[in-house]
Amino acid sequence: MVFPGPVTTFSHAFYLLGRSYTYKCILATMSKMLYGFFVSLLLGLLLGIPAGNDERIALLLQPAIVALRAIPTASLVYLFIVLAGFKKAPVYLVILIGFPIIYEGVKTGIGHVSKALINAARLDGASFFKENWRIRLPLAKPYIISAAASAFSLSFKIEIMAEVITGASNAGLGSAILGARSSDPTNMVPVFAYSLIAVALMILIDHVSSLLRDKRSSN
Repeated sequence: MVFPGPVTTFSHAFYLLGRSYTYKCILATMSKMLYGFFVSLLLGLLLGIPAGNDERIALLLQPAIVALRAIPTASLVYLFIVLAGFKKAPVYLVILIGFPIIYEGVKTGIGHVSKALINAARLDGASFFKENWRIRLPLAKPYIISAAASAFSLSFKIEIMAEVITGASNAGLGSAILGARSSDPTNMVPVFAYSLIAVALMILIDHVSSLLRDKRSSN
């Protein structure tokens, strides 16, 4: 079995970056991850806003949120394989992992808005929609951005891990890693090279997410 050194890994990674298949895999992974992320963002907003407005709703949802955070990620992968099939399992996993993070950020941000400000808006005749759209959401934006940035960064890692576990036949970085490992188990060079590309993308996404979180802290 060939275990490549750093020079071999980097050189093969550059070789892979010259192939269109690599970019097809990156695009496939990013598109599936983004789809799952935006669904989790939508769910987080739809449930986080009422939960931030009403503690009773937050208490009602709390057991489900705690359960989602407590369930091991690997267990969820196999659950979704059974329920949704190999190809859709990674997307569902991204949704279920990202949703609690975004939900908590939305709920916390909405709940931290001054009650005096809300009462003043209600005296002026503001409806529930206007109260949240014009006051609560803008003031909660730093919390939402921070939570969304954390979920976005985690979503990419989860997507690749799920692709490797599920062995989905469609394109993706995780599928490429698994395919390279299966085609020649004695040669780890392509596996390490694809993994290096994935790590580089993770670092880039983490950096962007950190910038968004720092911007939130400065505000």
